[in-house]
Amino acid sequence: MAAEKLTKGRLIQIIVTFSVLIIAFTWRTFTHDQSNAIKKVKCNTQEICQISLNKKEYQLDLDVKNSRFRLITNGNDENKGFVEFKGATYQISEFIAVDSLNNFDFSIRNGQHSINVNVK
Repeated sequence: MAAEKLTKGRLIQIIVTFSVLIIAFTWRTFTHDQSNAIKKVKCNTQEICQISLNKKEYQLDLDVKNSRFRLITNGNDENKGFVEFKGATYQISEFIAVDSLNNFDFSIRNGQHSINVNVK
């Protein structure tokens, strides 16, 4: 094939293919949406921690006596979000036991959006 002569039809085919690729990459670059990027939040155990995700507000509730935490939210949207902690998935407002409240990480998932939370 390398020894074949470059015909007018083959040249047009190559130009059209490259044009389609350039248009596709340019379009995808300009329409890229950063809203699905994973965000990170740090919370302090000594303060009230408010977390906002996908127009929903969550508050971190720590149970120091039993070494557990939960997320609470206002309204009836508790079933629309999930908490992921150490590979397990929990409902919003469900208490989750931890080894120590001094330092742990969890994720909140609400639809396609998610946020990583680090508690210290």
